[in-house]
Amino acid sequence: MNRRLQDIRDLGHKRWEIMKDRVVETKKFNELQEARQMEKDIEFLSKPIDHLQGDALILAQMRRQKIREKYGI
Repeated sequence: MNRRLQDIRDLGHKRWEIMKDRVVETKKFNELQEARQMEKDIEFLSKPIDHLQGDALILAQMRRQKIREKYGI
């Protein structure tokens, strides 16, 4: 009986360690995704939109505004 309880505790501990590792990996992945998105946003802000007309211009201006709000620019 004691051996079985110890096995259950060990299994619980292993699961806990796996979950902690997954949380760390997920945080790293999210940080990388955020950095990539920031790079894309900055690239978009640096491109000229003067050549656009109509709806395309409006959408580009809206996206620029959202990016500025997102990063406090």
